[in-house]
Amino acid sequence: MSENRHHYTSDELSLTQAHSYTLLLQVDANTFNYAILSGKQLLAWGENYSPDELRDPQQLRDVLTANYQRVIIGLASTGFTLLPQSLFDSNRIADVARLLDVSNTEKVNAEALDSQNIIIYKVDEVLTYAVKDLDNQKAIFTDAGWIKAIAADYPLSNNLYLNIGNDVVSIVNFTNSKLRFYNNFSFKNHEELAYFSALVTTELQIKPEDAKLIISGDINNSDRYFTYLKDFFGDVQLNNIRLLTLPDRVAPHKILSLSALSLCASSEEN
Repeated sequence: MSENRHHYTSDELSLTQAHSYTLLLQVDANTFNYAILSGKQLLAWGENYSPDELRDPQQLRDVLTANYQRVIIGLASTGFTLLPQSLFDSNRIADVARLLDVSNTEKVNAEALDSQNIIIYKVDEVLTYAVKDLDNQKAIFTDAGWIKAIAADYPLSNNLYLNIGNDVVSIVNFTNSKLRFYNNFSFKNHEELAYFSALVTTELQIKPEDAKLIISGDINNSDRYFTYLKDFFGDVQLNNIRLLTLPDRVAPHKILSLSALSLCASSEEN
């Protein structure tokens, strides 16, 4: 996908006021994105920075060393499983973790994904180490906010929601506003993206011509990924959920997954 670095800074940003701001970070093994919010107003946004910048800030030294009211970090997982809340026992996380084949360099986290499901996931300790010195922080599963945002938007059962970033696609589906399916897949090209999308519709017994794909992340409606999907599915569109006050130059679908981390600010699970 795109390797372009999008960047936006509002004239209203003043890091001397960081104590009233929220910093959002979305971190994976190769890159991280950030956003600074004042309430629901986007003050700054940056994409595709190396995690080395988190460990030893150079370009973003002022941004990453400011004293924020809160810092919400979405961590990419190296594997996960879902359990119904009714079956979850916090004393047996280690037993469940055996299913994830956890290595010595991975840490296991568990948190509520919604009112009915617990997600147990592993994270490379390199990521947790990179963000350990940030004050007032809360680390959560990277797609937690995105799933909350979609659940609140009255999703239909034939809607398949995709979020694309760094050659990984997350896919979620709801029935009667309850989570029915969630998974993510690594892909290399537009054909593999279409294949995994078709694989999910088949598993959910949704005919491709009846499926509506609603996409956020690193995609535009003119690129090959988008137009190729339109050849196979009944309706393909960009996600227009808008959680923040955005400038015209920032498309809502581009920043949805990152901005949705703000929905987890008041959550007590971690």
